[in-house]
Amino acid sequence: MRREKLKHRFWYKPKALFNPWRRNFDRIRSGICSHYGNHFGKFDDYLENNMFLDWNTKRAALDASPFVVALTSYTGPQRLFICSGTIVNSYGANGEFFGTILTSATLLRSPTSEDSVADDIKVDVYLFDRSVCEGEILGYDFHHNVAAIRIKSDVQLQTAVIGTLDDNMEHHARFGDTAFHLGRHRDTPTRQRLIKLCPGMAVIALGRYFDDPYHIMAAPGELITQDSGFPRWSRTRDSKLDCGELVMACSKITKNGIGGPLINYSGCVIGLNFYGLARTPFLPINIALKCLEHLLNYREVPRPWLGLELLDLDMIELRELEKLIHISPDTLSGVLVRKVELRSPASDAGICTEDIIIQIDGKHVGSPLEFTSVLLDKAKEPREVIVKRAGGVAPLTLTVHPQSAGKLNRWPLPEECRTCPPC
Repeated sequence: MRREKLKHRFWYKPKALFNPWRRNFDRIRSGICSHYGNHFGKFDDYLENNMFLDWNTKRAALDASPFVVALTSYTGPQRLFICSGTIVNSYGANGEFFGTILTSATLLRSPTSEDSVADDIKVDVYLFDRSVCEGEILGYDFHHNVAAIRIKSDVQLQTAVIGTLDDNMEHHARFGDTAFHLGRHRDTPTRQRLIKLCPGMAVIALGRYFDDPYHIMAAPGELITQDSGFPRWSRTRDSKLDCGELVMACSKITKNGIGGPLINYSGCVIGLNFYGLARTPFLPINIALKCLEHLLNYREVPRPWLGLELLDLDMIELRELEKLIHISPDTLSGVLVRKVELRSPASDAGICTEDIIIQIDGKHVGSPLEFTSVLLDKAKEPREVIVKRAGGVAPLTLTVHPQSAGKLNRWPLPEECRTCPPC
């Protein structure tokens, strides 16, 4: 009788069966300490899990802070949007110094039209030393949500170390290195390092606060690879992002962090952050820099359409990989064709589901990221694609079609941005 009373009093629930595959991920945060320490860099004072950061996170954020900026846009006297950005290039001309900032095109978007810039727009840029510069709009693309802003400075600006993402070389952060160094002065051209994206890789989403004292903000996390819709990585169930090149991290940012850099623990920028309700989707830096190159050279970014959904071989589930290896025992590299749309350029070329694309234009393909980068170089031109399938190897000719100019990817904002007037 006493036991029955306790069950009702404390809402007794039978103990769940032991699951040998279940792990407590809170204890294995890819080297990220979870102990409480001194406060450093909250994102807008809203996200409590970013309030207490370990020393490695603080050190990486401080090393990157000189190239992280805050941006505020105005349409006339009205503040339009606030976000963050990354100085990716710096150069001098005629005794003056200029810097190029990569950020989100939402900074410029009209509140009444999704595909146009606001009227009478002005952009202010706040640097890590609290100085403010007037920004000049060099270009923008609302489809990939990328914008290029130029600023003029009295001194040479420090630029980001770019972590060029590559599947052929792995780069690990050195957590054992105890030496502390602030961000070093970096001359143009921007240095680049090859980095391999891998599940569970420790990352930090950075931003700069939009008001005095304009402090750096950091949100640690790791890369997520649960496949639930995106060709390569996962997307959150509660977001409406549909850009196929996005990758997902479990860092949590707010509106102020949109457009800021995602870095690894060596301080290399690997992506451009956007907003998700539970996680942080980001555009890989390879794609973002391709967009920037097209904006600077042609004032627009091509939108190649293939009707193709691809997946990394190392992202495939074990049971699916076993089936694939059984069909092609010598399969070691390439990208898996997960889906082909009917009456698309891919289907017209003869590409089929479960094909493995191993080459495009004579270049070996190691990831969907490499495949997309090649497509952005020369749109509308026929390309030779070599695929591997059960019957052997087949050379195919693929003609890329541009997407409709009126079709844009969706980029949701925090709830407060949808229910209130501009900032």
